[in-house]
Amino acid sequence: MKTAIIMVTYNGWPITQNCLSDLSTLPQDDFVIAVADNASTDGTVENIREQFPYVKVYPQTENLGFGRANNAAVQGLKDDGTKFDAICLLNNDTRLDPATIIELRKSLTEAQTRFGDAIVVPTVRNSDGTPQHNYFAKINPLQFFLNAFRTESAAARHLEGNPKLCPDTTFYKTYWASAVCWMMPANLYGMLGGFDENIFMYYEDWDLAHRAIKIGYHFYIQSKCSIIHLGGGSARSSLSRALQHDRSQQYVFGKHMGKKGVILSRSFRVCRSSARLLPVCVFALFNKKFAEYAKNHLTLLKEALCAH
Repeated sequence: MKTAIIMVTYNGWPITQNCLSDLSTLPQDDFVIAVADNASTDGTVENIREQFPYVKVYPQTENLGFGRANNAAVQGLKDDGTKFDAICLLNNDTRLDPATIIELRKSLTEAQTRFGDAIVVPTVRNSDGTPQHNYFAKINPLQFFLNAFRTESAAARHLEGNPKLCPDTTFYKTYWASAVCWMMPANLYGMLGGFDENIFMYYEDWDLAHRAIKIGYHFYIQSKCSIIHLGGGSARSSLSRALQHDRSQQYVFGKHMGKKGVILSRSFRVCRSSARLLPVCVFALFNKKFAEYAKNHLTLLKEALCAH
């Protein structure tokens, strides 16, 4: 049986080319690479077919978002009759040694033997080699809400927690990890029905992870494996992305916690944007950068107060 490496693309051919080049030496008897392309206009599909003919490409007619596109690639493989017993979800803006994927696949088997139902992830680094903490602790609603009043770095410390080393192994157990790179059993993806297609972007991995956790799965970081994630080093969100993030948060919190989740999300966002606005109000009168920052948070505040 093979491991299916699933990737989503939306323009950005150079980074996709680099990632596929990194994976090009993987044995095709053991691995199959599937790319769902979200209607790129930069020649991504044509370039993949020309330069990496063994990669299975599934072009979409529109930008489906991250979750729906992943589902499309997995379904495409099934429709083609490809047999696989493990799935590696991999961001296209990553760089890695192909041996890392081989080791992750072995680590999934080891984790299942040692711990039972498991999802295995590598350690993640920025392009400069510094750690990129893509793991998260289990925190209660009050702890989450208080992050509205903390700096980003202080909030991150509470969200990330401290993964615990599993005795006599190189695995660290964490509550969950973002889907930069997940190695998971294929039957789990099927049991969960893949990603929630109501989520266009953001929180789709939070939702899938928590559905897995609810049926007894656990996340393990394999410290022997490391990849570089180019997107997480110094990314800055536009207002449209921030709005999408907040809307997805409210949807997912409501899905998992009901009305209490919706109230938690909206309360958090109101307090967060209010706390960000207060210190910059005066400066916004004289500085364009602060004015834009204040305008964005006013928009986010209005969204939190008025959203259904």
